[in-house]
Amino acid sequence: MKKCNVIFNATLIAVFSVVAFANEPDLNSNPFLVEPSTQQQGAQVFSFTETPIELHENDKINTAQDTGYLRLALETKSNGFALVDTSQIKDIEKVIAEHKNGHELFLRSLKPEIMAAQSIADQTNLSQQFAGDTVSLDSILLQQEFITFSRMVGGNFIAGSGWDQLTQVVKNDTFGTVIIKMFSFSQSSGVYIDADAVNYYVNSNPGILYVLKDNSDNVYTSLSWADENQSYFIGIEKNINDIGLKWRFETLITSMWLYYKVIK
Repeated sequence: MKKCNVIFNATLIAVFSVVAFANEPDLNSNPFLVEPSTQQQGAQVFSFTETPIELHENDKINTAQDTGYLRLALETKSNGFALVDTSQIKDIEKVIAEHKNGHELFLRSLKPEIMAAQSIADQTNLSQQFAGDTVSLDSILLQQEFITFSRMVGGNFIAGSGWDQLTQVVKNDTFGTVIIKMFSFSQSSGVYIDADAVNYYVNSNPGILYVLKDNSDNVYTSLSWADENQSYFIGIEKNINDIGLKWRFETLITSMWLYYKVIK
């Protein structure tokens, strides 16, 4: 079955369709209405405002027509943050706990069945392997003196490569606790990125940045972006637009992407 993700509110929501990578919005073809003639990995920037979404019965996107996330993206771009209710500020420790609980469930229920269907070589060598690039990520984190607290792989298994999802929890003195997620595209997977919410670029690759802040100065920052090989997510309990943090954050994410490109 083909699979793809949609980046809306800095989360990845599963649907079933795939298109090729494009830097500019394609307003002439709604990917949810037209089945693509070719199945290519990658990302497409698509305007869901210019072309209304009409989902097929089997497509599951509960929040696709909720444009509240657009306000957050536009206010972040204009003001450096979006003012929200305290309930919208994520508690990073709770997010980490949810990831760990979900991973434990995955290990007990899904992973054994998925791995049983793989070759002996994959079962032996790739049971804990992420299908995408981790050498660059590990190198950059080491250079910036991050300590890794947990590393979880899962999602879908790509034969001969490994799992397509990686979640890593790291920490250093500058950023505190950081959640990093990576999704590696196979030949039948990719992402759609809402063109109307794109407000940040990582070396020309489109992304969506949210800096959420309440009246008590509680803050949560999230950034999702994608290139033709992978999608990336970073979550942190700080305002990365603050003086002294912005350039450090830009250095971190740019280094991740550049190093990945160099070794590839």
